[in-house]
Amino acid sequence: MAVRLSPVRWALVLLVLGLAGIAAAVAFWWPAGSTTAHRTSATVVTPAPCGGRDAYDRVELKVGDQTRTARLDGCGHQESEVVEVVVPADTSGDLTVQAATSAPSGMPLETRLAVLLTCLSGMAGGLYAHLIGGRHRPQATASADAV
Repeated sequence: MAVRLSPVRWALVLLVLGLAGIAAAVAFWWPAGSTTAHRTSATVVTPAPCGGRDAYDRVELKVGDQTRTARLDGCGHQESEVVEVVVPADTSGDLTVQAATSAPSGMPLETRLAVLLTCLSGMAGGLYAHLIGGRHRPQATASADAV
């Protein structure tokens, strides 16, 4: 049996659910954290075998208006192979770049969708429990106390 709520209580319940749903949607559609790295193409100049401890290919890339040599966080590429890399914001000193295909670009859409749906299902379950659990408790009648 459902608990009857006054219109004010219904408005409060719906307000809380609406705000929680909006917060979940904002978290879902909020853009991923902006990174200060940018993508560019690099050419492998010295390939490295993948068996050693120092298994980093050397690549040549253009940073700004300079041509720089950097370590590629990867191995096994062919000489003169063009690889798309992610260059960090700080390019001073010894430069190490990462292959663009292995760099994370933010939280995947599937994960964000799963979080949104989990939040919404939790809110729906909480509302359902509130409605069926209610505070309406039958009180003992005088005839039951006399027995």
